[in-house]
Amino acid sequence: MVYGRFVYRFLATRRWLIRILAGIVLIVACVRLGMWQLDRDDERSARNDVIEDNASAAAVHPGELLDPAEPFDPEDEWRQVEVRGQYDAEHELVLRLRPLEGERGVRVITPLITETGTALLVNRGFYPSAEQIPEAPPPPDGDVEVVARLRASEDGEDVGGDLAAGHIRYVNVADIAEALPYPVYPAWAEAVSPIDDELVALPPPEVDPGPHLSYAIQWFIFAVIGVGGFVLLVRAEARERRAVTTAAAEDSDKLTNSAHLTPTEDVDRVS
Repeated sequence: MVYGRFVYRFLATRRWLIRILAGIVLIVACVRLGMWQLDRDDERSARNDVIEDNASAAAVHPGELLDPAEPFDPEDEWRQVEVRGQYDAEHELVLRLRPLEGERGVRVITPLITETGTALLVNRGFYPSAEQIPEAPPPPDGDVEVVARLRASEDGEDVGGDLAAGHIRYVNVADIAEALPYPVYPAWAEAVSPIDDELVALPPPEVDPGPHLSYAIQWFIFAVIGVGGFVLLVRAEARERRAVTTAAAEDSDKLTNSAHLTPTEDVDRVS
């Protein structure tokens, strides 16, 4: 009865209240991290679905998917477009700090002015170079026909470079468009064909589920381990206190019995 009613009173002590609070914080953190990884897994799955659906679609005119006055639909990312027009070499840009498979170099971004007068920013390919800002090969002259994969704008604070000097770190389409003398489509594109001899074609996007689901499971396992470990710790403390209480009660009973012995009983006990 004493054990059942009073042995867990130690949970109300300051030391154990701190432990309980720390345990709750740890478990909640593990659960939140697990949920965050599940969200990341959902995002990756949605991205993979878009890639798989759009990679096999036939190339279309950019005007069927893009409107200079409307934002780009992320569901159209990686769709292939067939663009006809002329490259604007005067406003060509190099995209810095974008190595390809460990090789240093830049991406060459050139506006392609279509027959409608609206330009599409085209990543013509990767240019291997050890220089930070190399002199990229110029685009071909005259009319060209290019097949390219659409990409969403890399929106951020700015382009991370110097538009006037012709080098950037992010393809922020809106910022780049402000520096150009013609309307620009709200997306950019990676050239699939043709690719200049001095440039390297960019690989297609990979459909990879990523590690997020396994990470989520790990965080949930950590939360379960935390709960189980805390329960075991409480029960161990309770057993220890029960043992101490029981031993003290037995010692008290012995002392009480000894105090009530008669002299004859003492003599008999000594005998």
